[in-house]
Amino acid sequence: MNKLVSVFIIFLFIHTIALSAAVSASELKESPIIVDNGKIISGRTLIPIKVVSTHFGYQVGWEQEAKVVTILGRGTTIRMKIYSNEVSLNDQKLTLEVPAQIYNGVTYVPLKFLSDVFGASIRWNSTFKVAQVLWEDQTMLIYTEIKRIPDVTDKQVDSLSKAANEAAVITDVKYAKEHLKPYFTDKLLGKILWNKGLPFRIQFDSKHQSAVTYPNIYHSQAVMTQLSYFALHTWVTRTMELEYVDHRWKISRIDFKYTYF
Repeated sequence: MNKLVSVFIIFLFIHTIALSAAVSASELKESPIIVDNGKIISGRTLIPIKVVSTHFGYQVGWEQEAKVVTILGRGTTIRMKIYSNEVSLNDQKLTLEVPAQIYNGVTYVPLKFLSDVFGASIRWNSTFKVAQVLWEDQTMLIYTEIKRIPDVTDKQVDSLSKAANEAAVITDVKYAKEHLKPYFTDKLLGKILWNKGLPFRIQFDSKHQSAVTYPNIYHSQAVMTQLSYFALHTWVTRTMELEYVDHRWKISRIDFKYTYF
């Protein structure tokens, strides 16, 4: 009976972790719209106007002979000629920093177009070369030189978990340094090697694990928590923080905590 109760408590614990993580992620409301074909040319950030306008609920047309793009919606008519700096917004004339231009069949305009014409708020992240566009209740990420960071896969979670288990005790520093390097940031690996392992030698598995969550909108960090039996009515949680480094996910921090049932 006690075993059955313990299993139920573990299930409840993991479910609670996953639920709280989901609530935390919900603070972003809905997942952002991803546009991954922005460009940086001569120091200017250019965005594909058709896909962006369509996501905002506008219709985009093309007048072949005149080489004019029209954007219609919400009582607004926008017209702009390719390779011209001028834009017609209803009866108002606006001037672009650089003219609308075509690359590989796609029409691009400067990023500032979205604030000048649509009234959107724009934030630029220089680390990921991505523009975060806030418009009404929508969030859009327009990537330029760097593509969106991929989510952590189940296979990667399993590999990282096994690497953390191996790092519990270090008996051969040279071997561990070479073998564990793909799974840990340099800073954390150096700390593990110096201490000849982690504070707990307990082994963890993915059976008792929360869902992977992402603390920021760019998905450049991830967190997951695992649970393992320690002693009578006592379990230990291992929380691993991940970072996307050198084009792969690595463990950047590991924390342990006792949990009593």
